[in-house]
Amino acid sequence: MTRRPGRTTLALVAPLVLFVIFGMARVVAPIGLLGVVFDDPRDFAMAAAVTSLLGAVLLAIRPVELQVAKIIAGPSQPPSPEESARLGPMLARLGEKAGMDPARIVVRVQESPGVNAAAGGGHLLFVTRGAFALPDDELEAILAHELGHHRGFHPVMTAVVWWLRVPGAVLAGVYRVLRRAVAAVTGRLGVLGRLLAIPLLLLLVVWQITVMWIYYAADLLAQRAARISEYEADAAAARWGYAEPLAAAYASMPQVEQASRWKRLMDDHPPLADRIARLTAQA
Repeated sequence: MTRRPGRTTLALVAPLVLFVIFGMARVVAPIGLLGVVFDDPRDFAMAAAVTSLLGAVLLAIRPVELQVAKIIAGPSQPPSPEESARLGPMLARLGEKAGMDPARIVVRVQESPGVNAAAGGGHLLFVTRGAFALPDDELEAILAHELGHHRGFHPVMTAVVWWLRVPGAVLAGVYRVLRRAVAAVTGRLGVLGRLLAIPLLLLLVVWQITVMWIYYAADLLAQRAARISEYEADAAAARWGYAEPLAAAYASMPQVEQASRWKRLMDDHPPLADRIARLTAQA
């Protein structure tokens, strides 16, 4: 399959670097689990690079990829003979337009009534059962979008990011446990507990931000890269002639109410209305 890294790859450089810097900072911190494992922050940087790249390489092995698919996407199954007969010609046309070998794509069907599809690993293409209710041109456009992700190397890069953000995600979970513990203990002390809870939780939040700000900055940039990847995959589908049916498919999906600015910053998908407008202009 032809891979052509684009804007998404460039957008991921900053969060990748920041995730590594965060881990290196935890190594030299006075208190930190990574400091127990690594003596030198450079050792962590090398271990992180090897682990993340090795994790991405393993996704090229089909059995490993299918096992990972169960974790990242839940239960799925191969398409039925009828579904394969419908998807086969679509993937053949897409392969010709995109310069890809459709035989290398591993299609998995998810038992969900919603209309959705996703690209994962090195070759995985998930399609929900509900997506088969779409007309042929719209279903093919959805598949084109997902192949756009694969062509842009997005799922593999996402795997690299996932490995690098593990230390920060674990530490963020520790802080969540601490906040719940403080709330539970002070909640049993009545009025006095409520008075103590406010400064204790405030100090805990300040401590968390002081320790975690690099991780949160990297996470925000990673979410931005994810949104860029959606626009990039849409643009790839539009170049292959699917702008109009892809916009129609998006229009048939449930529209989410306008979220706050902070919520939009943390979303990994842009608003459907924005994507439909871009596709309409490209069509």
